[in-house]
Amino acid sequence: MIVRLIVFILFIAQASWAQQSAKYSYSLGGEVFEGFILRHHEYLGHLIKGRPTGFEISFKQQTNGTKAWEANYGYPEIAYNISYYDLKNDAQLGKVIALSTGMGFHLLGKPPFKSDFQFYFGMGLAYSTNPYNKENNNLNNVISTPITYNGNVRLTYYQSFGKRMKVGAGLKFTHFSNGSFKLPNNGLNIVTANLMASYKLTSSISEFKTAKENYSLDKKVYYGAVFRIGFAEAPPVGSGVKPVYAFSLIAQKRVSLKSMLEVGVEGFANQAIKLEIENSFDEASVGTDYKQLGMMVGHQLVVNKLTVITQVGFYVYKPYYPNDRVYQRVGFGYFFTDHLYGNLTLKTHFAVAEVIEYGIGYRL
Repeated sequence: MIVRLIVFILFIAQASWAQQSAKYSYSLGGEVFEGFILRHHEYLGHLIKGRPTGFEISFKQQTNGTKAWEANYGYPEIAYNISYYDLKNDAQLGKVIALSTGMGFHLLGKPPFKSDFQFYFGMGLAYSTNPYNKENNNLNNVISTPITYNGNVRLTYYQSFGKRMKVGAGLKFTHFSNGSFKLPNNGLNIVTANLMASYKLTSSISEFKTAKENYSLDKKVYYGAVFRIGFAEAPPVGSGVKPVYAFSLIAQKRVSLKSMLEVGVEGFANQAIKLEIENSFDEASVGTDYKQLGMMVGHQLVVNKLTVITQVGFYVYKPYYPNDRVYQRVGFGYFFTDHLYGNLTLKTHFAVAEVIEYGIGYRL
């Protein structure tokens, strides 16, 4: 988990480090929320005892166009947050404290954003006070490790009052999961209604600049490869964590300022599935090949050197669980150079997470 934390910090801190020379405006914000736990599996009902509540404190940085990509993306706001969730079930779920960062995009407003709808997405790490424990908390089948990943999507309406104060209201979707690093891991999904306010730390009016340069899009097709590794546990609970390997041959093409398309062929070797097959009580499954081969199509939303990855794949070879043919991948990438990049992604089968992947790629 320490290694995961270091990798996560390196991915998210680049947005801050890249902007230190810019004269941005900053604000402090807070919000309170109340909502409900989504019952995405029928066997989660015993954990829902009430309506989750909590609060969040944020430090926000309003970009102003000092970098060309900021103006081209409508001057997004970068936020660093600490959140507290009371899940209303101390006996099985406990409390959750999360550290996260993300980016809010202005949908309707124009600088200086006196009123605006904002779409926000972000990710982070969370600490659960009462995860699964075989001896004294075996009813918690959603969170099995103290440290989990945290994802957030939010739509908010803001209104300014004076030069410094903003208030707003919105809806947020929050997800907690360890990516099947350890079982059980059904994940926790929460929908909340939020009331929030922020206070600008300086009274000066921000100067919003137009893009200093236009992007010269390189629309050539790049060919390359990505190696990914993750760690997962196969059923039954307590089987042990095993490595999961993936290797992809891909083609990528930038089609617009904000979009890059990609296709690829991928091979998978999930050692947790191999162990599951070896320990299976089904004689017909013993000896089945655990390896998989898939074909993938995807899209990357390009925000400067950072990208948001969404991919869909189809297994063309999958002897074990042959009816489960479609997989998805979501996450983030970062281009260190035009050719070398890194990925942090979650591979899933619809609502079932398989593994968190750490990837390194090179393209020509």
